[in-house]
Amino acid sequence: MKYIEKVLEFELFEIGKFTLSVYNLLLVIIIFFAVKGITHTVDTVLKKRLANKGIADEGRSSSISQIVKYVVYILGFFLMVKSLGINIDLILGVFAALGLGIGFALQDVFKDLISGIIILFEGNVSVGDILEVDGLTGSVKQIKLRTSLIRTRDGIFMVIPNSKIVNENVVNWSTDNRITRFSIDIGVAYGSDVEKVREILLDCAKKSDMVSKRPAPVVFFNNFGDSSLEFELNFWVLDTWNIEPTKSNIRFDIDKSFRENNIQIPFPQRVVHMVK
Repeated sequence: MKYIEKVLEFELFEIGKFTLSVYNLLLVIIIFFAVKGITHTVDTVLKKRLANKGIADEGRSSSISQIVKYVVYILGFFLMVKSLGINIDLILGVFAALGLGIGFALQDVFKDLISGIIILFEGNVSVGDILEVDGLTGSVKQIKLRTSLIRTRDGIFMVIPNSKIVNENVVNWSTDNRITRFSIDIGVAYGSDVEKVREILLDCAKKSDMVSKRPAPVVFFNNFGDSSLEFELNFWVLDTWNIEPTKSNIRFDIDKSFRENNIQIPFPQRVVHMVK
C-alpha cells in the first residue's frame, strides 16, 4: 500500500505553486473516460425513452442529446480542473478577462454560439429537416453550437452560421406538417377548351405516385393574360426533398397531353411596324 501511495504521490513536474502528480493525472484520465461513457449512455437512453413515448423523431432526439452532452462536457471540464488542484475562480476570472478583451473581435462568433443554444433548446430546426436558405434547399445533417451542416440537392455540404438560421428568413419545409403544397403555372392559347385543360392538368397530377390523393389536386383559372389563359395546378406531396423531379415529370406529362389534344402553349408575339 505504501508503495502504491508513493507512486500516486510522485510529482511529474512542478510549475510555481502548481504540481502535477500521478494521482492527479490518473484522476483526469478517469474523469475523461467517465464523461465519454456518460455521454454515450445518455445518447442511447434518450433515444430509447423517446421511442417508447412514441417520439421517433431523429432530429429532436439528436438536439436533446446535444444539449445534454454539452452540459456533461462542461461539468467534466470543471471536475478535471478541480482534480488538478487549480482554483476554479481563477479560471472563471481568466475567461471573464478574455471575454472583455476579445468580445468585440469575436462578437459574431458569440452570436453564432448563442443562436446554436437557441436552436437546440427551441427545437424549431432539427437534424433531418429540409431548409431553404438564400434560395438553396438542403437537408440538415448536423447542428453544432456555432454552425449547422446542410446538404443540398446537388450533394454539396454547406456550413451555415447558426445566427443566420435564427435571425434571417429561413423556410423550414419539415416543421409540423409532413405534407406540403406546391404549384405549377401554365398558360394556354386563347380559344382552348378550358374544361379540357382542367381535366388534363388534374389527370397529370393524379398520375404521379409522389402526389398525395388527400388533399386532392386542384386547378385554378387565374387570369386572362396578354397572350394566354393562365392556369395554376396545385397539389400536395409528402416527399418535399424530391419535389423538383416530381414537378418535372408532371410538366412532361402536361406537354405530352396538350400535344395529343391539340392544346397550344402560346409564346409572346409582338407586331413591329416599320416606318419609311
